[in-house]
Amino acid sequence: MTVEPVGGMAPVARAKRKRTASNIAFLVHSATGLWLTVFLAVVMVSGTITVLFAEIDWLIYPEMRVAPAESRVNPGALYDSVLAAYPDVGVSNLSTAALRERTAASALITLPGGGFRAVWVDPYNGAVIGDTPFITVGRFINFLHTNLFLPAIGRYVVNVFGVLMLISIVTGLITYKKFWRGFLRRPRFDRGGRTWLGDLHRLTALWSVWFLLIIGLTGTWWFYQNPLVEPGGAPDLVEARPDPPSLSTAELDALGPETPAPRTAAEIVAVVQAAYPDMTVTLLIPPANAAQPFTLRGDRGEVLVNGGANTVYVNPYTAEIMGARLSEDWTAMQRVDAAMHPLHYGSWAKHGAADLAVKLVWFLGGAGASFLAISGLIIYLKRTRRATAELLVGSRLAAGLKRLWHWVKPWGGPMGALKYVNVLGLAGILSGAVLVLTLGAEGVGDKGTRFAAQAAGPFEVGVVAIAGFLEADLPAIRPGADTNVFPEIAGGRFRDARFIRVGLSDAAGAEIDRADVEGPEGIAHGHVHLPEALEGARLWIEIEGWDGTKHRAEWPLLGAQ
Repeated sequence: MTVEPVGGMAPVARAKRKRTASNIAFLVHSATGLWLTVFLAVVMVSGTITVLFAEIDWLIYPEMRVAPAESRVNPGALYDSVLAAYPDVGVSNLSTAALRERTAASALITLPGGGFRAVWVDPYNGAVIGDTPFITVGRFINFLHTNLFLPAIGRYVVNVFGVLMLISIVTGLITYKKFWRGFLRRPRFDRGGRTWLGDLHRLTALWSVWFLLIIGLTGTWWFYQNPLVEPGGAPDLVEARPDPPSLSTAELDALGPETPAPRTAAEIVAVVQAAYPDMTVTLLIPPANAAQPFTLRGDRGEVLVNGGANTVYVNPYTAEIMGARLSEDWTAMQRVDAAMHPLHYGSWAKHGAADLAVKLVWFLGGAGASFLAISGLIIYLKRTRRATAELLVGSRLAAGLKRLWHWVKPWGGPMGALKYVNVLGLAGILSGAVLVLTLGAEGVGDKGTRFAAQAAGPFEVGVVAIAGFLEADLPAIRPGADTNVFPEIAGGRFRDARFIRVGLSDAAGAEIDRADVEGPEGIAHGHVHLPEALEGARLWIEIEGWDGTKHRAEWPLLGAQ
């Protein structure tokens, strides 16, 4: 490229820009913030709001608010109150809100007609206050941040931004020469918009670097675990925790042939509190099937962990403690892994004014990170607009057409060749959000593949097959697919089934796959992998009664309604 001659001077070749570490770092820094700019903006803004999602819901929904009293009731009595007020529902868990003075306890329930609700209980008197949608405003934003409502890959996409953030921090500091001098440098507001915005971008980045490092490191940790460890197969740095204890067949047989009545949650919690008087019970999880224990989680004052570091397993029929997994028994890497969540979301202070103060600091840090993402895009656009104007001086129409083409062409604009990846991703986020809201309010409804009810001994059972929660609109029955099978037992007899199993048989009757059905009534399901050849294959449900008798119903995979 040459410059025009001045006077009688000969044209002089313009010197090529030398590639330096700073220039290369600038290109990498720009790419990490621009190529996936739509995803980046959504992740940053939603993550900022997620820090305060519980507080946001507390302000919106009056059912969540309670007045503190001198003492709280037994946390198990809260669970029992939910069962008494909603006798025909499945309860997934109950959060006791023991670390929050003015927040009600909450239970997640599955309604008989489908859909989910959150039931709120006063922890000081045990009275049920009411219920709200499970997908509250705050929880909606929280789900958006954690998986973008994208099926299968959503969590992978979110986690990759931890890696990109670390790259952006390093390249940004390399680009900003002698950055340590910039902490007290005021933005030049008397200059053009691009200048003062660039100055403010750098100043915000410098003062936020500690926060960005925390978010980048925790996000990178999760990226290694998901997708590199699972499903990528990389070595897992965190030792696997042992499986919870379970009841033996002999122990179940000893309960007799009739459907046994479990002990109350209040009795179960009382036993745990007597054994661990220093533990504050924070979460109750009922058994997912007849052989599993009633699970309690609690806090014993640990630092840099969420309020459920300790787990105690209790026999639901005798209230005897079956085992415990305590934070004091964790390995070093398990301890590091547990610290990631409170560090990432600023929830490590746990309760009181300290908890709110830390969250506000994290909120401001997130706001700064969101500003960096948005201001970086604006700076790029201002630079592009100026360059285009200089190139096409005197032709506004040509300049406008040039900018339009720059955005329309598949490789143009700040997102480059990834433009339509961002566009498709945004469309996926919007459609996934609608699906989650629908499923949260209505349940499966007419989604999935439904198999007509038929008799299995004394039980009448139907089946709904769904590809996945965020994949509910995809065909559930297709060659080689992973499918979730939800049995529907009529007449309120779900609790009369000691075990429910789902499985597949090929055309010759040989068993292909089987799985135990787990979960509370309404969302109990088993996970099976469909064969490549569906012709002649059959889906079956096996129900084992408390007397040990097994009953089976079968359907051809290709004979669904």
